[in-house]
Amino acid sequence: MTLVDLLFGTQLIEILQGLLAPKFSGIFEAVTLLGNDAVLVGLTAIVYWCFDKRSGRLVTYVLFLSAYLNFFLKILIPSPRPPANLRIIEKNEAGYGFPSGNAQDATTFWTWIGLNFKKRIVTVLGSLIVVAVGISRIYLGVHYPGQVIGGWIIGFTVAAVGAIVARRHLPKGNEVRIFPQMIFAFATLIPLAFAVVRGAVGETNPGQVGGYLFAFALGVIAEDRYVRFKTDIAKARKVVRIVVGGGTVGLLVIALGPILPMTSLAPAFMNSFIRGLAVVLIVPAAFKLIERI
Repeated sequence: MTLVDLLFGTQLIEILQGLLAPKFSGIFEAVTLLGNDAVLVGLTAIVYWCFDKRSGRLVTYVLFLSAYLNFFLKILIPSPRPPANLRIIEKNEAGYGFPSGNAQDATTFWTWIGLNFKKRIVTVLGSLIVVAVGISRIYLGVHYPGQVIGGWIIGFTVAAVGAIVARRHLPKGNEVRIFPQMIFAFATLIPLAFAVVRGAVGETNPGQVGGYLFAFALGVIAEDRYVRFKTDIAKARKVVRIVVGGGTVGLLVIALGPILPMTSLAPAFMNSFIRGLAVVLIVPAAFKLIERI
């Protein structure tokens, strides 16, 4: 067996499934959700609402810019997924597989969190999640090992570069500079415009990425000017924020789904724009009102 066969062949998938399927399939299906974009976006919101606004903003930017990169790489490198008969989930997924989006997103988030917070427990937990998500993608037959490894490498690189840029070139506190922030917000639309002009399509709708990122970057300005919520609060209030914020955004997602489906560009952009604005501005404003009572 050559290295290419190992990385982009079905042997490892067949070995894992032969040893563990179907008994452990439910566990791996649950584990793979830890790399799902909705779960990771929820975690970025929790960081923003409950722990540190600057860190929450930056990890959101890094995660969504990584998603943009994943979208274009899958178009530029048309690497097919494993055969449908080996897939335990996503049997009808027709998109390309390199790099693995779940592996890349999980690596981006947890690497950035580990580099930013510098706590051993966070680093260890994040590393275990990243490895587990990658293995789950192989076991479930939705990615070849090389596609998962590619996701790990790209996710780590994006997060590391983001951490270096943040450390060297961005303000250390919660200060928001309006003009640079406006430039950044509109710059996030450039990849989306390029995708539209080129007619690029992929398993991830670029409107979904662009809408959320644009709304979040703009909403930061309004939050800094009109809301200014604090994150140095008691643990009980953090729990309340997670419940209230998560519930509010969850209901919003359910309500917007039938009205603005993610299946086409413009509705996906508006859907994600509203959700991004809710996370960065509307929900924090609600926190301030509730906490005054």
